[in-house]
Amino acid sequence: MNLLKFNIESWWSLLRHLNNDVKLELASRLLESIKKPSPSSSPRDDWKKLAGAWNDEKESAEEMILLIKNSRFSNRQLESFD
Repeated sequence: MNLLKFNIESWWSLLRHLNNDVKLELASRLLESIKKPSPSSSPRDDWKKLAGAWNDEKESAEEMILLIKNSRFSNRQLESFD
């Protein structure tokens, strides 16, 4: 909680010298930023747009997995503990 209070005090030290009109505009923007977004524009549902994005691919899921695994490479050299 001390960190939160420190952050608030830090911001206030920067903003307290602004004139009242600017403070009101900042307050208005802050209030607008915390309003709940409409359910249709929720960024949490953006991933649902990707459903079926690869449906037009000719390879099966298993073939795609194999293709991805085979395209990986590593230049690590493993050493034994002996």
